[in-house]
Amino acid sequence: MKTDKFFYDFFRQFRSAFFELIGEDGRKARKYKFTAVEVKEQSFRFDGIFIPEALDDDIYFVEAQFGKKRDFYLRLFAEIAVYLRQKKLANHWRAVVVFPTPAGDPGIDHHYQEFFESGRLLRIYLNQLPPELLKKFPLNLFQIILSSNQDAVLTGKKIIRQLSGQIRSPRKQQEIINLLMNLLSSKLPELSEKEIQKMFQPILTDVRKTRFYQDVAEEVGQKRAQKIARALLKEKMTLARIAKITGLSPKEIQALNKASAARRN
Repeated sequence: MKTDKFFYDFFRQFRSAFFELIGEDGRKARKYKFTAVEVKEQSFRFDGIFIPEALDDDIYFVEAQFGKKRDFYLRLFAEIAVYLRQKKLANHWRAVVVFPTPAGDPGIDHHYQEFFESGRLLRIYLNQLPPELLKKFPLNLFQIILSSNQDAVLTGKKIIRQLSGQIRSPRKQQEIINLLMNLLSSKLPELSEKEIQKMFQPILTDVRKTRFYQDVAEEVGQKRAQKIARALLKEKMTLARIAKITGLSPKEIQALNKASAARRN
């Protein structure tokens, strides 16, 4: 199961979930940016790095390892050393590795034993996370990884049903649905993307029919129309033409024009 893209997208969208996962305050994510970095000396790429804004905060190297490789830690620490040498960062660092189960962990490497003993390396096994943690969004997405192939779709549908009550933005809902679909495609490679979308179509339709989804989507559409109208007003386009393009009424466009003029003055 290839999960590199999922974990990169997951931690990019839910930075606070990473810190909750390692037992720290999720608000700490505000002090970090998350990125994937390619180191050119031997052209390798980390699954992700949390880079702090302040010198007194740690750098976190994040790797998701879903295939057992005997030389995994040799490669990981060697790549970290190359990155630190190239970037010459003064921050302390930690490595966080996510395994689905302990069976995928190649075990302590005697070359780097001090990293295991000092806490420099944190190993997370998804199947050993507290059940209450896996029930919380967005960490409940990991349930798809842990579920059997037969249960993966049912788990995905359950998560989608909960979205409207947990995520207010329709755009954010769609991003999460895309993330979930990509994860299922990796989990069930025998199914095409179209087949997976077809399996979820009824529930996706229900989510998009909710009053809240429609209200927020309408609000987003209204703001977009207003933005377009302001741009067309600057081009001296007629009210009738702007109304036809944006769907706004002439009165709404006149109000926008007056508000823009007031701000300029």
